[in-house]
Amino acid sequence: MSRILFIPLLLFLGACAFNGSYYQPNTDRVHDFPDAESIYIPFGKQDSIHGFFFKQEDPIASLFLLHGNAGNLTSWGEVGDIFFQAGYQVMIIDYPGFGNSTGKASHKNVYPATQAAVDYFLDHELVKGTKKVLMGFSLGANLAVKMGHDNPELFDAMLLEGAFESHKAIAVDRVPRPFKFAPYLVVKNAIKGKELIKTWNKPLLIIHSKDDAVCNYKMGKALYDNAINTSQKELWTINGPHLAGLGQNFNIYLAKLKTLVDKIP
Repeated sequence: MSRILFIPLLLFLGACAFNGSYYQPNTDRVHDFPDAESIYIPFGKQDSIHGFFFKQEDPIASLFLLHGNAGNLTSWGEVGDIFFQAGYQVMIIDYPGFGNSTGKASHKNVYPATQAAVDYFLDHELVKGTKKVLMGFSLGANLAVKMGHDNPELFDAMLLEGAFESHKAIAVDRVPRPFKFAPYLVVKNAIKGKELIKTWNKPLLIIHSKDDAVCNYKMGKALYDNAINTSQKELWTINGPHLAGLGQNFNIYLAKLKTLVDKIP
């Protein structure tokens, strides 16, 4: 094969590989979860996403959780329950194509579906009048930055763990050095988190491990540095693998979250 033909083929295959790797859904059916109400929120013409709503009387705050790019609410529901048991009211959703949610897992579907869930959460009678915290983990952290940017007056604080700064940046970071040019050419930079976070002007906590082999620590640091419109920000540097915060620093994690909530007027 000539080099002239090989390069376009490489770019085409790269585009398919990169842009199809952001969502790795577990499509197994999710069953009811103790303490949580199952909710289905319509989006698009005929699809809906599934979520768990953990209701709490007199909550410390109401949390809206966006999980990572793999699994579904069978496992991620446990994370919601951890915060519920700690006194928070929690809503956590599956993305299109995950668990009981319908539709295709793609940027095109995930954004409107997540916005529909945000609208549901913020309009809920039990959420109104409470402090509202937007939380995201890994891919969900990148998505949370967009939701915070698109709904600037509606959330009171934001927590990001294991975030990457943009889809293009994480692709560049994950490929071998000889091929680092490829993501610049083929990856759609759907959410430019490093730019969007500049508009955030409320309390912000970014959690990132120095040892993170999935999303490099420099990405969390870049988001922190670019959050130029809030003075109420903290970069909590931890150790351990990707998304190690709750598993290795549970009590400190909850204390950090409570400090973040206490910064809300």
